[in-house]
Amino acid sequence: MIVSDQQIDYIKQSLILYGVTSKDLREDLLDHICTYIETDNSSDFDTLYQQALQKFGGYANFQNLQRESNFQKFSKAQITLNKLKFTVGFTTTLLLIVSLIFKMMHWPYANVLLICTAALFTLITLPIHYYTKYKKSTYQLS
Repeated sequence: MIVSDQQIDYIKQSLILYGVTSKDLREDLLDHICTYIETDNSSDFDTLYQQALQKFGGYANFQNLQRESNFQKFSKAQITLNKLKFTVGFTTTLLLIVSLIFKMMHWPYANVLLICTAALFTLITLPIHYYTKYKKSTYQLS
């Protein structure tokens, strides 16, 4: 059976109705459903469409797929933020140790290093830390 443009629009709208908000996921599901319908020899679109939905686990499974897709995107972003937080935190700690050694040895630029370390900690490390906590808390609420 060949799927018409009207039927494709119908499938697309029903996926939106079932809670698939991600465009990429919606396009993938649309492609899989259309492929399933086109490979069958029957000419009844409604029956084939219902079979395709059941093949994917029904309407509720689409929402689970959307949640899983959102979680994977969130996890990837969290991993990137945690790597950034670790790198900036390590750099700040290293600068603090170096500046304290400079200060104890009374070498020049010890005060500049301390001020730079305090600025790095205050302006970069703390905001990244609190931003990751905020993003994690907002994801857990939804």
